[in-house]
Amino acid sequence: MRIKLSLSYIFTFLLLLIVMMEMHELVHISVGRIICECWGPRDFNVWSLCKACANKSMGWLATLAGPVFSFTVMWLGMFWLTSPDAKKKAVGFAFIFTNIPFGRITTMMMGGGDEMVVVRNFLGNSFSRTQMILLGSALVLIVALPPIIKAFQVLTNKKSWLYVVGFLTLPLAFLLLYTLMGLNTLLDKGFLAAPWIMGTPLLITIHTVIAFLLLLWQWKNIYRFNSGHHGG
Repeated sequence: MRIKLSLSYIFTFLLLLIVMMEMHELVHISVGRIICECWGPRDFNVWSLCKACANKSMGWLATLAGPVFSFTVMWLGMFWLTSPDAKKKAVGFAFIFTNIPFGRITTMMMGGGDEMVVVRNFLGNSFSRTQMILLGSALVLIVALPPIIKAFQVLTNKKSWLYVVGFLTLPLAFLLLYTLMGLNTLLDKGFLAAPWIMGTPLLITIHTVIAFLLLLWQWKNIYRFNSGHHGG
């Protein structure tokens, strides 16, 4: 598979990234709602159980649900990379990297993120923080590396490793700057910040709906590069 980057492809890829990240959060809060029978507060990337939750000891399930969703989509993408269908391969490639595997790996290695919460819940005081980071990082690498390796193997671009590095790091940088710093700042200032459905601020819903509709409109760009046009 040979990737030909274009502004339309990058734009569509980022739309898919936005939608995938919101789906990750929706899985978190939906499982939290099942556990607690109430919606907790959230922003674009941080959520919590509601204060009235009567079953907070099971909150780790809501934490685990997000990574399970993301890694499942990555592995679906890896499976589609084996398809003879060029369009399915292209979507599989996008599914892997719009679920930011590098972000999942690095956050765990820094002792944070959903995976660390789950590891800490199971290991408690039995291990030191360093030991928990090492164990958690090993587990995340076991799950995250196969899709990345497969994506590298199917690329036929010159310097394909550079493409993989770019798709690992640049989407994460986009999320940090645009979503976490930019949009969360708007929420912090009270812009459309009132929760209205599923405990979600109106700004998040409007932003997600716009991104999703644009994604549907531009979806063909995800696989257009793989329809016989070569480059890179």
